[in-house]
Amino acid sequence: MNLFRVIDREKIQFSFLCSRRGEGDYDSEIRALGGQIFYTSEITARGPAKQIQKFRVLKKALRQHPCDVYHIHTHHAMDAFRDALAAKSSGIPIVVVHSHNTSALYHIGAHKVFRYLLALLPIRRFACSEAAGHWMFLRNNFRVIHNGLNLDDLYFQPESRARVRDEMGWNGQKIIGHVGRFNEQKNHRFLINVFEKIHKMDQTTRLVLVGQGELESEIRSLVQEKGLEDEVDFLGVRSDVQILYQGMDLLLFPSLFEGLSVVLVEAQACDLPCLVSDTNSSETAITNRLTMLSLKEPPEIWAQKALKLLYASKPREDNREVLRKAGYDIRTLAVNLEKIYKGQ
Repeated sequence: MNLFRVIDREKIQFSFLCSRRGEGDYDSEIRALGGQIFYTSEITARGPAKQIQKFRVLKKALRQHPCDVYHIHTHHAMDAFRDALAAKSSGIPIVVVHSHNTSALYHIGAHKVFRYLLALLPIRRFACSEAAGHWMFLRNNFRVIHNGLNLDDLYFQPESRARVRDEMGWNGQKIIGHVGRFNEQKNHRFLINVFEKIHKMDQTTRLVLVGQGELESEIRSLVQEKGLEDEVDFLGVRSDVQILYQGMDLLLFPSLFEGLSVVLVEAQACDLPCLVSDTNSSETAITNRLTMLSLKEPPEIWAQKALKLLYASKPREDNREVLRKAGYDIRTLAVNLEKIYKGQ
């Protein structure tokens, strides 16, 4: 979506192929920008037959809605191979497999096998980081395409910080934030355990969670069990995350694994201190605002480090030029991607 908003839509137009029906978070914006949304047939099979049905359903959908480029965003080689093979056999000239992570929560053995099959296909290979590329592809024949940002909008703005803190009722509090889907990868249970220790040491702290997901009800129950329901806010999916970063004092991000998190790039663009797990790629550290800590350390150590970062005296600054030099300007990336889509 970040690319779609800034790419030259007179030359490049996006369509989105979805497996679930119903109004999505970006549907109205996609249509307003001239994009189309298509849906595949429902998947009913189970077990190994499910993969065969997915292949057939995707192949049928791509023949019904032909395109010049099919861009696959994924983190598992089995999914990448299945979808890329369906696209190539549908006659699509350019197929891109874009790796966005460094591990998976399912079928690790299958991932290792399908990496070899994926290597046989005539496709373009992208990765959001070097680590994500090595996870997906057998050789160094991939291109790193950063998760770009609109740096004209995303930078620290003192007036925005004052306004959002007033609107959210955060004045006088230390706001710890997390932005991410409620799933196993994001490690919310550990996050809540850490915040419990932080709040015992500093009663002015508050945790705000942005996102939705399958584990949300479980995490809500955990918060209630710990008696933290008055100190933890569940904000759901927000369209103003860039503004919320301004009002936060620390981003706490203990993911089990990441390719190169867009959230961490956005937070650093806003010069927000970040305490993250060392399972994140070292490439994530674009500024000196990012501190890594091992998940082997107990919640008490994480809490102590978080409080140290919360009370560091370094003022927040405008990081646009730092991010631009590091290659995260979405407008530059859009121009480069346009050339790739044209086969250049």
